[in-house]
Amino acid sequence: MMYQKPLVGTATDYSKKINWLSLPKNPDKPVDLLFLYPSSCEDPLADTICSVNNPIMRVSARRIFKQEATAFEPVANIFAPFWRQVNATKLSKMTFEEVDQAEWAEPRTDVYAALDYYFENLNQGRPYFLAGHSQGSRLSYIALSDYMKEHPDYYANMIAAYCIGDSLTHQYLEDNPHVKAAQAADDLGVVVSWNTEGPANKGRESLVVSPGAISINPLNWHTDETPAGPELNLGSFVPHLLNAGMDELPIKADAVIDLERGTVMVTDPAFEKYTIIALTGMKDLESVFGPTSYHGCDYSFFYLNIRENARLRAETWLASR
Repeated sequence: MMYQKPLVGTATDYSKKINWLSLPKNPDKPVDLLFLYPSSCEDPLADTICSVNNPIMRVSARRIFKQEATAFEPVANIFAPFWRQVNATKLSKMTFEEVDQAEWAEPRTDVYAALDYYFENLNQGRPYFLAGHSQGSRLSYIALSDYMKEHPDYYANMIAAYCIGDSLTHQYLEDNPHVKAAQAADDLGVVVSWNTEGPANKGRESLVVSPGAISINPLNWHTDETPAGPELNLGSFVPHLLNAGMDELPIKADAVIDLERGTVMVTDPAFEKYTIIALTGMKDLESVFGPTSYHGCDYSFFYLNIRENARLRAETWLASR
């Protein structure tokens, strides 16, 4: 394969069940989903690249899987590998370039090995979604730009990629003309992306918001500034940080795209108690994400709308093929 850079190190062995977070025994749905969890290694004693066996990462990945990937459960057979990733406790002390360099090393090696094993042994020719959050979305972007370019036959069978919580940019699309941004609720072979923030984040640095970012509105599926009121939201949730549960909120998030910043704004100030700083109690995250980042709720605020959108895209794909 003519990948952009040589693969680094020895890949995790995905023929072993222990290296899968989710591996359906009897896939009974007509479509699959491959899920890459976000930064889950919260172990200050671990290396910058967290071991695939790190128990803290595995516990956290299982919790987040139940809060994010399950949005797709009624629609798709969900496959999710455990993969080496950049340690979350080191991220705030690294430059964007250092993070990028680290993600192109062992994390990319593992994600490509998981993709190889999935397509060669598990997929059986079914159409599939790719989905991730945060660092999982960053690795999805790497795979879309590099792995999928070398595997057009696999790429042709992708219904859509949900790369949520990390920026899809105009520059990335220019550099990778084979990748297309979603423009509507039912277009196919596209990338669906957004970062969720409150208005006070305008003009503030965020690790996940890049210059030239673009988003799609997860309530009305427009890419312009048409606001979507809470009446379009099928249910907003907030995840627990210590166990796998979520609480349904008595209010529902609105959504409007800030075209200048390229993010989805939740304008109702009642949601500010659910910022990543409020949920974690970590005030120093303001320098990483800004004062009103809803990074921890990118999925949960729009959980049921994501589910219905995946159902629509899957049905559109199956009807058109």
